[in-house]
Amino acid sequence: MGQPSAERWWRRGRDQAQALAREAAGRAAQALIDLDREQTEAADGVRMLTSVDSSQGARQVAAAWEPVREQANHAVAAYMSAVSAADLDSDPEEPVARHAAEAFRTSADQLAHAVIAVRRFLEQSGRPLQRARSAHAAVPDRLRAAQVAVTSAARAIDAAQAEGYLAREATELLQQARSALAQLDRGVESLGLQGVLDGAAHVIELSAKAQADAESLRGRAQALTQRITAARTFLQVTEGQLDDAPEALSELRRSYVYPSFADLEKTPATAATDLAKARRHLDRAAALVTSQEQRWGEADEAVAAARVAIEAAARAAQSVRHRLSALRAAEEDPGEPLRQTRRVLRDAQRFLLAGPDRPAPQHVSRLDALGIQLDTVPERLAARNRPDFWAYLTELATVSEGARAVVDAVRQARADR
Repeated sequence: MGQPSAERWWRRGRDQAQALAREAAGRAAQALIDLDREQTEAADGVRMLTSVDSSQGARQVAAAWEPVREQANHAVAAYMSAVSAADLDSDPEEPVARHAAEAFRTSADQLAHAVIAVRRFLEQSGRPLQRARSAHAAVPDRLRAAQVAVTSAARAIDAAQAEGYLAREATELLQQARSALAQLDRGVESLGLQGVLDGAAHVIELSAKAQADAESLRGRAQALTQRITAARTFLQVTEGQLDDAPEALSELRRSYVYPSFADLEKTPATAATDLAKARRHLDRAAALVTSQEQRWGEADEAVAAARVAIEAAARAAQSVRHRLSALRAAEEDPGEPLRQTRRVLRDAQRFLLAGPDRPAPQHVSRLDALGIQLDTVPERLAARNRPDFWAYLTELATVSEGARAVVDAVRQARADR
């Protein structure tokens, strides 16, 4: 049978909107490629400049680059948001496609403006950037940069140690940098030009890591202390929530059949065990950040483990309250979750029939079976003196999940064509 004229008109508008969206997406993608090429060239030039030139002029060039870089990054972020917001391969509805087209047109304009800004920056800063590239091609300058990096890292470590920090990792990195720098004394004749350049880059990298680690110690210590304090607060809040769990369980036992809450019987004990484990992790973390220990990496791991345990306990405590709330709501109005599930199933059926091709028999059969299953679910409540509302809700959830699975399978099949 042919499609009704209204449906053909609707399909034509949808196809046109999707075509416009894809055209706009293509323009934006090309603009992104152009921006990436220009931005990479400019960023490399600025990076080279600042690594070999500490003059006021170089700082001015770097400062001038920052707003241009931010404009470019903002344009890229807008493009990525447009890509994430619309899957043009999933046969989007006409309004969605039109919105995507507008988003991609806006993104393409932003990317084009960013390209112009980067090119203007390159034109205005061409001389210092070219000088920086030439300097980077010279081995003496690279060696000098490596020596400066080692000196800066050493000063940063000295400053950190003067404040009472052990700076173990930074000191180890600095030792590696000094050893690598000593190897460069063998010269170009022994190492080759690329070997010297690579070796100098390695020295600079190690020194930068050492300096960054040393300079971050104060902030890292403060951040760890704050994380430990925040985790302890989270633990205390979760303990308070867990105090309500026995009362909620008692209400479940009094008001509902055992299968409705059997899986929650051990929840308070399990959550208490998780909280005890979290407390031990936090005590260990607190010991590791003392001035005598300063084992930041291990302390990080201990705090992370504590939060995992607390989150598990919090989920357990909340599960009892959520179960009681869900059962009360189902008892008060059993028809509402049934109506919600019917809507999910009906939407899945509409989606299946809205495609351009005849629905696959297995998808039709699956939705039909779910419809039959849904029709029998209310019988669970009528067949018992004390209805099992949790089994009722669980079976409804199974129907909803099955319908969504069919929709996902259909979407994937359409996308693969």
